[in-house]
Amino acid sequence: MTRRLLPLVVLLSLPAFGVPRDFPFTWSTQTNEAGKSEFEGWLTSRIARTDDFVRFDGRLAWTIGVARTLESQLAVEPETERTDKSTTLDGKLSNLWRWTTWRQGTPFAVGGLGRISLGVDRLELEGRLIADLKIDRFFFALNVSAERSEFWNGRTGVDTRLEESLGVRFALSSTASFGVEGRVKTSWEKRLYRGTAVYVGPTLAFTNPYFWISLGAFAQVAAERGDGDRGATEPQELRDNERFVLRLTVGAITK
Repeated sequence: MTRRLLPLVVLLSLPAFGVPRDFPFTWSTQTNEAGKSEFEGWLTSRIARTDDFVRFDGRLAWTIGVARTLESQLAVEPETERTDKSTTLDGKLSNLWRWTTWRQGTPFAVGGLGRISLGVDRLELEGRLIADLKIDRFFFALNVSAERSEFWNGRTGVDTRLEESLGVRFALSSTASFGVEGRVKTSWEKRLYRGTAVYVGPTLAFTNPYFWISLGAFAQVAAERGDGDRGATEPQELRDNERFVLRLTVGAITK
């Protein structure tokens, strides 16, 4: 039995060759090395924007290291949303670029991320600043992002979002970690304030030389309703945010 378990123990103790997702929502600065690539799959469930609201966001993405501190990602992102009155299907194509000052052995780094996404009736642009710090077994990551959407074909909705997020992770071993992530989301529609939501929840991550898994569950712990909604009797918290969010991300090294 010991001989049979030995190869597995050796495999799990090896360092990861790819770049795992440290947190489900908060990005870190560590990019894939030039020529290295990986495949990612994301599934996000959003529950109770109203009592009957459920939404699932997916992402199938391929990421490649373009240079030592620069990577690019191409993604297909299907979306489905359901209420008691309707069910809608949507989606978009995205291209993301992430750069970093990260170097092997450097505890502190800063970087950035830019994303452009195109759907049937919308265009999204996102810019994100990233900073992270590693102290022994602890890892801290801070993000500040802004997103702008342009609509056509009669579509309307929230068109401006700001988000700040902080993730703290503790390495339980060379392959597993546990952490906490907090997020603050604020939104506007045609310059009309639509509200702010605060989320907090636990995260788990596992990685080995061939694949990685990251899971987070978040609850809305505070919220402010937007203009025009403060006197509403509906149980909804916000038009653009939900009470519970779950996200599972998996990745596999392809080169």
